[in-house]
Amino acid sequence: MQLFFRVEGNEHIGLGHLMRCFALSKAAQQAQIDVVFICNQTSKNFLLSRHQWHGDIVVIDDSHWHKSVTADAIIERNKRDVEFIATCMSRTTSEPLSNYQQILVLDGYQFDHSYQQALATAGICFAYLDDINSFAQANQKHVADIVINGAAVARQLVYEKNAPNSRLCLGPQYLLLRPEFINLPLIPIANRHSLLLCFGGGDAQNHTLRMLGALSQLKFQYPVKVITGAAYKCQKQLIENIQKGWLNYDNVKYKISMPIQYMHDAQDMAEIMLHSRLSISAAGGTQFELMRCYTPSVLVVVADNQMPAATLSAQQGWCSAVDWRQQVDYIGLAKQVIANYDDTACLTVKQNKAYECVQKEAYSGADNVLNVFSDMLRSRA
Repeated sequence: MQLFFRVEGNEHIGLGHLMRCFALSKAAQQAQIDVVFICNQTSKNFLLSRHQWHGDIVVIDDSHWHKSVTADAIIERNKRDVEFIATCMSRTTSEPLSNYQQILVLDGYQFDHSYQQALATAGICFAYLDDINSFAQANQKHVADIVINGAAVARQLVYEKNAPNSRLCLGPQYLLLRPEFINLPLIPIANRHSLLLCFGGGDAQNHTLRMLGALSQLKFQYPVKVITGAAYKCQKQLIENIQKGWLNYDNVKYKISMPIQYMHDAQDMAEIMLHSRLSISAAGGTQFELMRCYTPSVLVVVADNQMPAATLSAQQGWCSAVDWRQQVDYIGLAKQVIANYDDTACLTVKQNKAYECVQKEAYSGADNVLNVFSDMLRSRA
């Protein structure tokens, strides 16, 4: 088998799509499966910066994605992309694509229904990593051979109605996590001594700086570990503020009230999360990693696609969720964090809820996905 990944990551869309494809690629390589990423130069640079990166990367020219969005332009854009992908996949074999042991993994909202229809028309066997079944909302049917949604909420998103011909991989048994988040120890809340602040791989709105300002305004005094992702563009500003001891932004200035340890593009996130007493986190794929580390969290929803999974996570009891899609409230969130941080009993209850969830899901989602891929290819042989 050979896996191809068509995926991107940047400061605007974040790095979540890239990271879950990276997680699947690691499992594939452990199973002696070749992997090839098809992405732009920015995404390639990020992949090459990962520890123990292995695999091939083919750079695709995506400059045409940022031009005209007329119907004709979209058709031409899709055609160019699909032809490029087909060429990449055919380089390894003289057989027709439909006969060879290859699967394309597609991840990203920019790869819409028309794009996926072009892949299907070209005879490319592909799996689509999804989050909210937006196709159902648009009365569109899935055309992917395999549809994967590893969130627990996936089973509530009626894929059965609009993906009648797709193999469905729904629920936590198909959740894609990197190996370092599997089978972790339970470190009690009493032995955790810092607040974790992480607004994802991009944080285009620079919530990180403003959240630190809100915490300082309310005199939060406990250690804070600040993590920014590889696509974060305000690193210089943040470092200067921390070094000066003042948070200066939006014509306001606050003296930093707490010890801050700042890490950019940290690659030992499991270790960091395991020792965090409470987390403020973007409500993307990071929430599943936090649950695996038994870390009580406040999930910040900034996009519609994040709401279903974040809502269900909050219902599971190990975290809470705040909705910033319409209105951002840094002070309100800072007050919530300050009220919860010292409450060891409350945090322990949340941690136990995370532990219960993890014990129900003690398996490797990536391995299960690979088994489905193998089964699909056998059925097509």
